[in-house]
This record gives sequence, structure tokens and C-alpha cells, in this order.
Amino acid sequence: MYIIRSKNGIAKWMYIIIIIILITIIGAGLYTFSNSSNTKTPTTSSMTTSSTQITFTQSVTIKAGGSTFINPQMQKWIVDFKDKYPSISIFYDSVGSGTGVSRFLQEVYDIGASDVPLPTEQWNQAVQKYHAIITIPDIVGAVGIIYNIPGFNPSINGPLNMTAGILAQIYTGKIQYWDDPQIVAINPGFKFPHEKIIAVHRSDGSGTTFVLTLYLQKAAKDKWSIGSGFTVQWPVDQLGNGLGGKGSEGVTAYVGQNPYSIGYVEYQYAVLTKLQTAQLKNHDGYFIALTKDSILSALKNVDLSKMPKATDDWSNVSSILLDLPGKDSYPIVSFSYLIIRKDYQDINKAIAIYLFLKHILTDQQILEGYLPLPSNIVDYVMNNELTQITANGQPVYTLISK
Repeated sequence: MYIIRSKNGIAKWMYIIIIIILITIIGAGLYTFSNSSNTKTPTTSSMTTSSTQITFTQSVTIKAGGSTFINPQMQKWIVDFKDKYPSISIFYDSVGSGTGVSRFLQEVYDIGASDVPLPTEQWNQAVQKYHAIITIPDIVGAVGIIYNIPGFNPSINGPLNMTAGILAQIYTGKIQYWDDPQIVAINPGFKFPHEKIIAVHRSDGSGTTFVLTLYLQKAAKDKWSIGSGFTVQWPVDQLGNGLGGKGSEGVTAYVGQNPYSIGYVEYQYAVLTKLQTAQLKNHDGYFIALTKDSILSALKNVDLSKMPKATDDWSNVSSILLDLPGKDSYPIVSFSYLIIRKDYQDINKAIAIYLFLKHILTDQQILEGYLPLPSNIVDYVMNNELTQITANGQPVYTLISK
């Protein structure tokens, strides 16, 4: 059980309860408040927000799991959160986005973590089970294009430039050689050899593949006809020019081992392994490098009016974030997401989840390779999503103050 003290004083009903308790146990040196459903003597821990103190007298356990991409940062968040709120235990299983979502639907996890929002079919399943769910962005991601071109030196030849249209044609097999006129035209600083392009892709179901193929579908729709998804049928494989690698590690290994190859990896992996990435032509026609600044610059131009409500189907959000306008905007940007139910019968769990999500959104201890949500997105999530979390229909934020 918990006690809530706000700056505005205690409500009249609280005075009545306190008087009854004082009369009942006057003279005692310790007041113990226990949850009616818990017969054990709970452990007390103090938790504070900016304007309210909450004292928990029983521990709360939160189980979460899913995305492997977010795991290192998630573990950092959990450690820091435990220092602030020692009575709340949070466990995270790095099992992949698909498994994380499945276990959330099976009630194994309180929080499911995914590299992309739930597809509409799974969102419908979750709503049928929980009546309403909330999809919450937690970190920023992006997709980088890596390559292996013998003799190509960015410090001499300039960075490799790519466009969505060229990438689409490479992966569909319509552009098969590095000296294709379209590639040469945007890379005048290097004489490309007549060598076949080896197009490396993920062999496993991947949020990175989902984001890349969705980007090609949006930014090069006249040249990309194979759709988007965690997995797709790559035409280059049928031509013998494609290679599938498991995870970012597998893609990177194949690109490194095969001269004249190209591939794609997530931003965090590219940064940590110091991979050379191509510049991509953005919405406004500028070739932009994959950097922290260019990614965050893109997100400043998100049209928040197009963002869905907290409990709506978020499956289209990835498309909203791709190929954004802006001179300095990198075009393949994404979020990582946490999926929770909207309403909880256990008020202690509801408060614990709310506090953990608030910690994630406001914590500045971001590991190398990860990018925090920009302020405009944080404000949107704090004011339009966290406020929707309820305990038996009562908004949790009204219990603990903003």
C-alpha cells in the first residue's frame, strides 16, 4: 500500500481515515498500511517525484522483454531506476521484438518491447485481450547503409552518396553494377569499376528490415514493389547477387568479406563498430550523413498532428517518421517502442509502471550509440500517453502528480 502527500494538502477523506487510524492504534510508534490482498508484512521504501512523496510498504515486480536492440540501454535504465525506487524490481528479457510482443499478449510480460509498433492484426489481438493498450516510444533509432568498395576512400573521394531510388533498384536487381550511370552521376569523385553489386540483407525477421523496406516503399514507390515487413522476398537472391546475414553482425560480416557489397545496419551498431556509412539523399534533396545531429534534426520536423492517440493503432507511425523534410534531416529514422496495457487492477503495479516509464522519458543517462527522444516527442508522450494509464479507471498521474 502507499501514502500520497501532495503540496496542496490532504483531502478531507484522508483526514477522516487518519483520525480513525490514530484512534485505533494510538501510542504505537509505527503505522503499517498493508494491501488488503496481501497478508505478508511488506517492506517499506520511499519514492519521490518532483512534487509528491509516495511511500510503498510492499515490493512490486515488473516483467518486461522483447527487443534486443534496446537491451543495453534498458539494463542501464533499470539499474538507475532501482537506485531511485529500491522497492520496485524490473526484469528485462532480451528475446527479440516478436517474442516480446507474443509474451505480452500471453500475460507473461507487463511490458513488451518492439523495434516497430504492433502490426494492426496484433494490435487488434491486444485490444481484444486487454480492452485498450498504449504504445510508447522510448528511444530513437535509424538505419545506416554500409558498403565495401575496394579503392574507395571517403577522405579522398568524398562520402559515398546514395538515393532511395538507387537502393530500391539495387535490392530488386535492376541496378547490378557499381558503374551504373545513376551511381556515377551522384558520385563524381570516384571511377567505379564494372563490378557486380552484392546486396546483403538480414536473413532473420528484423525491425531494421521493416524500417528500411518501409522507407523504400515511401521514398521510392515507383521503383519498389515488394512491400515492407520484418522479412521480404528479395529479388536479388533469385539473381544470385544477394546474401542474407543473421543480425547486424551477420550483415556486417558479409559486407566485410565480400568486395563490392552493400548492406544496412541499425545506427547503434554502426556507431559502436565504427562502420563507414553512405550519405542518403533526403526529402529536400540534400545528401545527409548518418549522425546524431541529422537524426535528431529529422525528428524536429515530425508533424505531431499526425501522431495517433495513446490507445490508437500505431502501425502507421513508422511511415510518419521516414523521409521527413528539412535541410539537415537524415531520411531513415525510427523509434523503439514499449507496449503496455492501459488499465490495471493492481494500483501498485500501475504506479510502478508509470514511474518507470517517466524515468525512461526523463533520464539523461543514454549509452553510446543510442539517442534520446527529442523534447517535442517527450512532451507529446508525457502529456498525451502517460496520462492515459489508469488503475481501476482512475488516472495514475492524478495519484502521484505530474
